[in-house]
Amino acid sequence: MINSLYARVKGEGLFRLMIDAQQGRSTTLGRGCLLVVGFRPGSAGIGRDMLNIMNGCARAGVQVHALVETDDNPDLEHLDGSVQRHQKYLGDGKAGVARMRAFLGELRPDAVIANKDRPSRLLVNAVDGLDPRPRTLVRVGINQPAKLRHRNPLSRWRSRRRLSATYPKADVLVGVSQGVCEGLRELLGDRAPPIRCIYSPMDLTDIRLRSREEPTHPWFRQHHGRLLVSVGRLSQMKDQGTMLHALALLPKDYRLVIFGEGKQRQRLQAMVKGLGLAGRVDLPGHSSNPFAHVARADLFVLSSSFEGFCNALLEALIVGTPGVSTDCPSGPREILDGGRYGPLVPVGQPQALADAIEETIDDPPSRAMLEQAVARLQIDRSIEKYLDALGLSTPRHSGSR
Repeated sequence: MINSLYARVKGEGLFRLMIDAQQGRSTTLGRGCLLVVGFRPGSAGIGRDMLNIMNGCARAGVQVHALVETDDNPDLEHLDGSVQRHQKYLGDGKAGVARMRAFLGELRPDAVIANKDRPSRLLVNAVDGLDPRPRTLVRVGINQPAKLRHRNPLSRWRSRRRLSATYPKADVLVGVSQGVCEGLRELLGDRAPPIRCIYSPMDLTDIRLRSREEPTHPWFRQHHGRLLVSVGRLSQMKDQGTMLHALALLPKDYRLVIFGEGKQRQRLQAMVKGLGLAGRVDLPGHSSNPFAHVARADLFVLSSSFEGFCNALLEALIVGTPGVSTDCPSGPREILDGGRYGPLVPVGQPQALADAIEETIDDPPSRAMLEQAVARLQIDRSIEKYLDALGLSTPRHSGSR
């Protein structure tokens, strides 16, 4: 039977080794079983980061399972065909922990990635007492101390208490930037488990291919004047109001398109009217292909109060569009290397942002410099680093699950 061993390489590094065992059943020589939990319902509830992590692990030979709590996850259509999907309502509290523990007992994964605060809290409590116990990785996508500073005192105290009780129980914490990792160390002190920085995996080839598609927004098809673009939720943390105030300080041939949706829409629309920016600003909502628009803009602008990493800024550099950003905690400073690849300005200062926009439009960094900025982050190695953090970097025998 062992002589029937064969290997087949398929796709981008998809590794499959199949053998016929002496007991008469087939087993897979792969990298183990991974469960991923923690998604919001709705469009973009899974997010490109998590899709790329799951697809990348699957293509590396891991048996990947995704657990969602509702049937409202259209992003699942973009999952690799080998990823197995499960729908199970978890809830919260002791009942949620019990449901999570029961599911883990049935699946028996080798490792679990938890995304978002509530699923992470359920997971680290659910794995207690399990035998075998899966390796638990909690992914943190925001600078938590910066986020806490923007909350009222009671909310800040409650959130800090929950996070301080959750994070130390994980086997490893992964921050999406060095700044996020520094924030975790600040929050947890000597109670912190091992912390690793792993930048979000991105498919550079796919992003650049999609950037060549025809844009849907008319301003990008008939480009005149100076065209600025931003991509992100219309939220307080993104502080697009500072961006609008900066635009009001610039010449009238400067126009701005902000792709995204969120609770701040009405407030921002009122600001556009109040600042006399009608005809110079558009808020078209979510775009299924922002890259086609960002690639044709003169400049990408970010005005956030705080971030985790800010993929949208890096994606602009990937498609060859310069970026200007606030020096918020955290991410932009790492992406722009302290200002080497694009200016960083203080948070909440429209005049400084307007000056940086005008200076960069007049003297943009070269495409070669932008490519260098992307290459130095080594995002093409992110999946390899996740596998190592999960303890799945070495192929192993695993029976059918």
